[in-house]
Amino acid sequence: MQAGTIYEAPRIAGRDGETVVTSTCGHNCGGRCVVNAHVRDGRIVHISTDQRRWNPDHPPLPACARGVGQIERTYHPDRLQYPMRRVGPRGSGAFARISWDEALDTVASEMLRVRDTYGNAAILDASRTGSQSMLHGRVAAQRFLHMFGGCTDLWSNMSAEAEVFSVRMTYGSPDYKSAGREPTDYPNSKLIVMWGWSPGDGTFGTGTMAWLKHAKKQGTRIICVDPRETATSRQLADEHVFLRPSSDTAALLAMGYVIVTEGLHDQGYCDRHVLGFDEAHLPEGAPAGSSWRSYLLGERDGAPKTPEWAEAITGIPAATLRRLAIDFATTKPAALQCGYAPGRTLYGEQFHRAAYALAAITGNVGIAGGSSGVSNGATGRAGIRSLPTGKNPIDAKVASPLLADLLARGRAGGYPADVKLIYSAGGDLFNQCPNAAKIAASLDGVEFIVAQDHFLTPTARHADIVLPATTFWERNDVHTPWAGAGHYAIYMRQAIAPMYECRNDIDIFDELSRRVGLNAYNDKSEESWLRELTRDAVDDFDRFAEAGVARFPPPAEPVAFAPQIRDPDHHRFPTPSGRIEIYSTVLAAKPDPYGLGHIPPVPTWMGMPETDARFPLLLCTPKSRARTHSIHGNQAQLARVDPDTVWMHPTDAAARGIRHGARVRVVSAAGATVLPVEVTDRIAPGVVSIKEGAWFTPDAAGTDTEGCANALTLDRSAPCGATTYNSNSVEVMALA
Repeated sequence: MQAGTIYEAPRIAGRDGETVVTSTCGHNCGGRCVVNAHVRDGRIVHISTDQRRWNPDHPPLPACARGVGQIERTYHPDRLQYPMRRVGPRGSGAFARISWDEALDTVASEMLRVRDTYGNAAILDASRTGSQSMLHGRVAAQRFLHMFGGCTDLWSNMSAEAEVFSVRMTYGSPDYKSAGREPTDYPNSKLIVMWGWSPGDGTFGTGTMAWLKHAKKQGTRIICVDPRETATSRQLADEHVFLRPSSDTAALLAMGYVIVTEGLHDQGYCDRHVLGFDEAHLPEGAPAGSSWRSYLLGERDGAPKTPEWAEAITGIPAATLRRLAIDFATTKPAALQCGYAPGRTLYGEQFHRAAYALAAITGNVGIAGGSSGVSNGATGRAGIRSLPTGKNPIDAKVASPLLADLLARGRAGGYPADVKLIYSAGGDLFNQCPNAAKIAASLDGVEFIVAQDHFLTPTARHADIVLPATTFWERNDVHTPWAGAGHYAIYMRQAIAPMYECRNDIDIFDELSRRVGLNAYNDKSEESWLRELTRDAVDDFDRFAEAGVARFPPPAEPVAFAPQIRDPDHHRFPTPSGRIEIYSTVLAAKPDPYGLGHIPPVPTWMGMPETDARFPLLLCTPKSRARTHSIHGNQAQLARVDPDTVWMHPTDAAARGIRHGARVRVVSAAGATVLPVEVTDRIAPGVVSIKEGAWFTPDAAGTDTEGCANALTLDRSAPCGATTYNSNSVEVMALA
């Protein structure tokens, strides 16, 4: 229980006849902001947000355009209104209305049949974070499926698995959301290097941009490293450094080489806190010459990781890399803030591990103004829990980016089972996993698909039964800061009655559980659950529910791992050695932890993706300010905020006779899509970008017509299980 909690109602009074209700967007949007519904006669007529002026001592929680755009989404004419059964070919969108009893009876019957015929591993949980909060959404699906006997689980975090893995290997921390620092610490940095991190595009924590602007006003210098000049870079950067997608690790290694050869590393800090930086601090039994320092100097492979070596890979001039390295090492304190995007590559874990290593050897981990290299916060969920899901009774796991291959090959490809039934609650994985066309073409062996959602998404279009779920406005829930920073919680008060025949996720699974013989799925009311899930953090639940926001006291340590650095004798890192492990003892013992590829014990350059002369341009897939992944993808008004285009450098466009604004065809080894081109010098030469999340909408020939990035991405996994969205190549051609 946290003493000193402040309960506040960040909303203005409504007009006559209006009730104003506070909530927050229940999506995986990168923020956790205040959205207030103004309700008149049972209908939301306006959405407002936290309108207080920014104050570093008590910052507001204002929403972005997506939050304000929730009214368009709630009353969209395409909202699912009642249960439906497919009556046409898969993907045709032909459905007929049925009753809830018929729908649930059918789903229950099919689940029992598939379990009894093929076993639980033949059931795939394709639920995700389209509906996200402590009580409703994916956790409700996991609880049901685990109680049902288990399922095949797409286990890896599609956004951040490379960071999740690397935090665990390097720092031993099981929670990457609390392995960074609070935004309150940003002004303590003399220099922030933002690497593949653009909170101006993807939000990355409510108020993050405001804190960065505040830091800049206090004198913090900011350098952005990214294939694109992002919205963040345009607003904040003193310098922007362009590089090629998938090459980030090479740039970091070259910086490490300069720091070591110039003697700019903090040797005393490394002696006290770091394992494997040099030969003197290798674990017992490690081969001679296996330290990271030896690797950087090329003592084993004969290839020193010089700036000149990296220039040919990254496109960053050697002089720039050398200057950036010296600047980072000599500016005290300095922070390396790493986004997830460089980790969504073929060897994404190497990027994050190299970044953490740089932060460590320069003595910046665990100190005010420094950073662990992790861009999340330091408080996590502040003690608030989510609906208990129980443990999956069977060990059937597949890395998320391999969904297409799992469906295509099943047991023949070495997977746990041939998938016969897919349950998707709040998920749109047919759109968001790589190689969308292959997924759609690999469903012949799947006998039954259930989609529980708000719209007929690209996934729901392939379902046999569609179940209409409520939005967050139509139920009560609780949520915590997305980035694990800011130490607050928001009560998501129900604003309107469930629309049409829509039902809450937990109620749907409760009804379904009784039909399959489970009687213990849910024995609590919505309010009882929320009281239980918040009891360790909220000392006055009634005040919390009425006010809307609980502000908890700030953490004792705004920077992760400060106790370990300040007092290593009494506070050890939760790694096997008790130190920051640049040399991972876990990987040394088990270098292929998931059967997805070898991972060396020290951060290593593993090479660029294989090249194909047919596809000479590198693709990156950034966030859209108008969408949360594929959520909002059908909102025409909101789409105007950030239209879908393919960014292309002028030299690349000129070489292909492509003019700004023209519709172009983008092709890869996976497929093709069509969308307008934006010719701009805000992207590196040889690189194009398409914002992820547009709905896969193929024509009769199989070409996507809406700019879906995953029409172009290959279904490959990094060795750590991470997605590889930013390790793909394409060609762009003008349409005749």
